[in-house]
Amino acid sequence: MPTKPATQAMEDLHACLRLAQLEASQAHDRQQDGQRWFSRFLQRLEDSGVELIEQTTKSINCVPTDAVFQEVFSGWIPAPQRRNLGFERVAKDILHGLQQPDLALLRSTSASSHLRLEFDVDDSGSPLAIIFNLCCSTDPDAPRTRLALQLDHLGAKLDLRAFETRRKQVENRLQALCDLDQL
Repeated sequence: MPTKPATQAMEDLHACLRLAQLEASQAHDRQQDGQRWFSRFLQRLEDSGVELIEQTTKSINCVPTDAVFQEVFSGWIPAPQRRNLGFERVAKDILHGLQQPDLALLRSTSASSHLRLEFDVDDSGSPLAIIFNLCCSTDPDAPRTRLALQLDHLGAKLDLRAFETRRKQVENRLQALCDLDQL
């Protein structure tokens, strides 16, 4: 019997995350304006009745070397359950691009954004989304040799009371955006 409410809560959390992604994408290009996209994404989550918890944000300006990426992708971000292989793959892709002649990746790509969601339950058994976000852009002062990284790591938990007052609005807006997405 307890699995039914937990399943509904997980579906509601998924709906809020999807709506936040769609609305943020309507307002900002995630690849070229990743930080504003992510801010909008978080704001829309809160507007839907999702509580954001334990956010960690780190900004790093760096010369992109193996040592820097080792520190960034496996160092300061505490893994919630296990090491985050998604970020590790992003680091390897960037490092591979940097090995190309004349730092081709940095010349051709001025920004990128990577969002990863993991799902778990908290101590009370309520669904929890673990959000990892990385915005990577070239340093405007040294676009061929330096990167500016912003990493965010936080939890998102459905506030059932707040969500119930907004449920119909969230469902209607999500349906409208999904219908628009299919055109």
